[in-house]
Amino acid sequence: MHPYLLHIHERPLTLVKFNHDGDFFLTCAKDGEVNLIRTENCERVGTYQPAGGEKAGAVFAVDVTMDSRYVAVAYSDGKLIFYSFEGEQLQVLNHGGVLKYVEWNQKPGAQNMIVTCNDKFKSQADGSVPNRIMVWQFEPRKKLLSIDDQLPMKATKVKWGAFDETLVSIFEEGTVAVWDAHDGHQIQLIQAHQAPVTGINFSEDRLLMITASKDMTAKLWAMDEFECVKEYKADRPLNDAAISPLYCAEKDAKLHVLLGGGQDAKDVTTTSNASGKFEALLWHMVYEEEIGTVKGHFGPMNTLAWFRDGKGFVTGGEDGYVRVHHFDRDYFSSKKFE
Repeated sequence: MHPYLLHIHERPLTLVKFNHDGDFFLTCAKDGEVNLIRTENCERVGTYQPAGGEKAGAVFAVDVTMDSRYVAVAYSDGKLIFYSFEGEQLQVLNHGGVLKYVEWNQKPGAQNMIVTCNDKFKSQADGSVPNRIMVWQFEPRKKLLSIDDQLPMKATKVKWGAFDETLVSIFEEGTVAVWDAHDGHQIQLIQAHQAPVTGINFSEDRLLMITASKDMTAKLWAMDEFECVKEYKADRPLNDAAISPLYCAEKDAKLHVLLGGGQDAKDVTTTSNASGKFEALLWHMVYEEEIGTVKGHFGPMNTLAWFRDGKGFVTGGEDGYVRVHHFDRDYFSSKKFE
């Protein structure tokens, strides 16, 4: 398995995100760049930059609609910028706070809402902005919901739950909160981990959720009852986890999850590449066993994503590299990967 190494960012990656068809993916990093990459040959198609040429601050999140028409980018200076997929800036939303995450709603053909979360921030322009989770309507633009008073602390990420009925947010005290997407009341608070929750991902239908944490575990949750069904105990702090899209395939299902992380960047100088534990981990979803590891970054892995067809994965690291792995044929034919 020969990965493509893309050195397209100067600073740590924050997110890699595939479009719905899986033929492109977006990467964003703390250097303020947002890149559009073609999956097949890993060439960079272009970048998304704010009009006026001013250098933006860090980008913590990016998302693209299912029909690949609009791209939303969350900048750390509190601006949420909407682009066309071709890179033309459409509108700027002065959100306020340090924007940490953005996601379009999941209803095909009716993706007109986004959910965001931000850290509190004091500035002269906006005054004091509290920690909050918000839902905005894209066109015509208006604020639909703001959760700030009930928020226990700042949310690191927030995503839509199944059928856009709920919002699921993760926190640094190891909790996962589920909110009603219409009126914003809290439905459930789960004490998921013993350390900060760092990553959250869903299966396609959003009824399975996987969380990753600094407490060296990832957990699989059934979202109908909010119960933990599986736990994967790794040997390193985890920054992200994802469920293989082939886990429910009719033929040759791959019940696999991908975990990534490594020692915190500030402790890395004292170790060699081998002991920093920066590999990607492939675990069996049901048996909770490690299947294999894929060597990789020279620093912790910050974000990872499966190809939409499950035939490979992309990882983004603290070292600013994006690695694109296409699985060999024996991933699909060999017995040991069943």
